[in-house]
Amino acid sequence: MKKISWKKLSFAILLVTFGTLGRYLLLDFPNIETMTTTALLAGAMLGGGYALAIPLLSVAVFDIFYGNSSILLFTWSAWAVIGLIGLVLKGRKMKTLKFTASMTGLGMASSLLFYFWTNFGVWLVGSFYPRTVEGLISSYIAGIPFLKMQLIGNLIVVPIATVTLSFVWKGINSFQVKLLKNKPKNADIAR
Repeated sequence: MKKISWKKLSFAILLVTFGTLGRYLLLDFPNIETMTTTALLAGAMLGGGYALAIPLLSVAVFDIFYGNSSILLFTWSAWAVIGLIGLVLKGRKMKTLKFTASMTGLGMASSLLFYFWTNFGVWLVGSFYPRTVEGLISSYIAGIPFLKMQLIGNLIVVPIATVTLSFVWKGINSFQVKLLKNKPKNADIAR
């Protein structure tokens, strides 16, 4: 049985909290959100199953309290794919400017993916647009203001959150090392 990393579990809880709480606190700012950062960092910093679990758990917790719409399948799957996109950066040095720039670039690409996929969902399952090529184009045109806000938001949120949460990641590691150094030598012996 694989041992669960205290560091990864702590950071996973922090990411779910950041994604969920950030999404709630930014409700008054359409499409400026923390979920892109949460999903990308889950993939880039934690890897593996966390890349899917963290964004899906974050959106699930939020949706329990706030709800979702008829395009739930499209929004949830978009966040899951964005988490997988974050795996591209897994293992890269987080202290570099290049890592933050790469995260920001992936944030921009993720905004486009989210826009195209969820607007396709609005067209496919919604009743706003006819199921024609013109209807799909109309859906994309109507979504441009939301895309614009998401791009602007991710240009700000992704780099700031990446730098901040990278420091937290290092802090968790330092705290864990201190705990291990202060652990009594006979603490593992069962009495």
